[in-house]
Amino acid sequence: GHVTGVQTCALPISVLVTAGPTRAYLDNVRYLSNYSSGQLGFEICRALEKKGLRVIAVVGPCDAPFDQLKKTQVVTVQTVKEMSREVKKICQQHSPQVAVLSAAVLDFEPKKTLKGKVSSKESWKIELVPTPKIIDEITRDFPEVKKVAFKLEWKAKNLKQTKSFGQKTMNDKKSQALCLNYLSEIDALKHPAFFFTEDGKV
Repeated sequence: GHVTGVQTCALPISVLVTAGPTRAYLDNVRYLSNYSSGQLGFEICRALEKKGLRVIAVVGPCDAPFDQLKKTQVVTVQTVKEMSREVKKICQQHSPQVAVLSAAVLDFEPKKTLKGKVSSKESWKIELVPTPKIIDEITRDFPEVKKVAFKLEWKAKNLKQTKSFGQKTMNDKKSQALCLNYLSEIDALKHPAFFFTEDGKV
């Protein structure tokens, strides 16, 4: 990872934030990715800075202006594997109290990445396999770190089902809080979300 905006500070890093999308390369030219501007993660880092907290952010390829942050240490990555590796390294070296996992991490990647550029003259079958879940790796390897999970879905059903789904997701991920949002409702002017906490508040 490439580190930018590092400032020396006596305080320990207390919050880890993941942000932006991840990529999975099909060959040396083409990749899969998912929708994420990185703006949500950027706003979270900015808000945490204003609270006086020490923040380190692991950020996938995006246009959000992370270079504007004054006190956040930023590590840039591209793939799920890179993000996972950097998150584990930060947990080992800095023992953050909280991980805010707002990145849009790919759920699938190609079983095999091909070298060079695959010819476009014929069809190309690609087998996708599940990627490791970074939140599950934190739970397994660093159980002392509190987690704020993020779940992006496409469209909400009714309020009762949304609340039930949110509570179940938070419990399944063994997280202390969950932000549940729906891409069909997000645009340049609004970003509605449901926020769940382990004491039952929504």
